[in-house]
Amino acid sequence: MSILLVSNNDMCRSRMAQKILSSFGHGIRIFTSGVLPGRVIPSSVVGVMEQNGYDCSRKKASDVDIYCHQPWDYVITLCEEAKEVEGDFNKEVKNWKHFSFDDPFQHVYGDETELEYRISELYETMYCELYEFYRDELSEQLLPRCTCGANTYCRCE
Repeated sequence: MSILLVSNNDMCRSRMAQKILSSFGHGIRIFTSGVLPGRVIPSSVVGVMEQNGYDCSRKKASDVDIYCHQPWDYVITLCEEAKEVEGDFNKEVKNWKHFSFDDPFQHVYGDETELEYRISELYETMYCELYEFYRDELSEQLLPRCTCGANTYCRCE
């Protein structure tokens, strides 16, 4: 299964979502991109992700345009700005899923501690909503199937 995560700049929400979804199960290839890609993942995001047990890559942000002509099982937008790219994709996207997670970098904070707190809140919100999405839509598709078509508790033998 291939999934593309799209946010406005591929520096915070998309990277967090990639690590969270990857932790739920195997068999998913997850890519990230941004409508207006940024430069690097901010250290505050890396810190919050490390506190939650993830090694957050510092790879360069990707522009969504390089993924528009590839087939996808899911394209998941993570903010309102990213919804606008739906028309740029060809018809090879099987499923669209839209989330609207707040961008913690759109606000001005008194200090770095407040920013990290907001990123931690975002992480918790994303974890809960992405887990529900995984449980309700993805897990069934990723389970191995018996020859009879059953996923669990097969008694064919």
